[in-house]
Amino acid sequence: MYLRFLLFAAPLLALFLGCQNMGSPHYLQAVKGGQLYFSDGASQAIPHWEDPEWAHFFCVRHAEKVKDDPKDPMLTAEGMARAERLGRIMAEAGLDSVYATPYRRNQLTAEPVQRRGKTAPIVTYKPEEQENWLLELLKTSKGKKMMVVGHQNTIPKLLNQLKGEGFAFENIPDPEFGLFYVVATKGVGQTEIMEVRY
Repeated sequence: MYLRFLLFAAPLLALFLGCQNMGSPHYLQAVKGGQLYFSDGASQAIPHWEDPEWAHFFCVRHAEKVKDDPKDPMLTAEGMARAERLGRIMAEAGLDSVYATPYRRNQLTAEPVQRRGKTAPIVTYKPEEQENWLLELLKTSKGKKMMVVGHQNTIPKLLNQLKGEGFAFENIPDPEFGLFYVVATKGVGQTEIMEVRY
């Protein structure tokens, strides 16, 4: 009986171990020293990190929100955990500032980033004034590293504005909360964007 169990279990064990060795998912774990570090051990350089002529933006949509308040919802438990994870990812990124819209879900997503990164208090901007806000920010952002927490429609608008090429980025799907954009820019039309997951 023991032999029959071994004959049955051995292929399953080999399959399980083979799956374990396929590597971890490719999720962002840290931003540090101009590099992106991922859960599978990979890393990737952030373009123009040391160049003082370039600004860097890290852009995300707010974390998961509750459904009981259509105007200004809080984060779910999952959303709070994601916000803390985002804070850990950005703790050693060398951020100069953190920006978020005034809504609770955005402020709560940005708070761990500001706290762990030990930046100045979160700077609030109005989503309906984002286009002009961004143009003003670009005037003083050379060499700066900034986090922006927006919405499923405002983050793509910001990326499209920086790219200056129409509508390369569409609204983020409603159930999608794990996209993370790394932006290196010298201004509108002079922008490189990397999209990863966290």
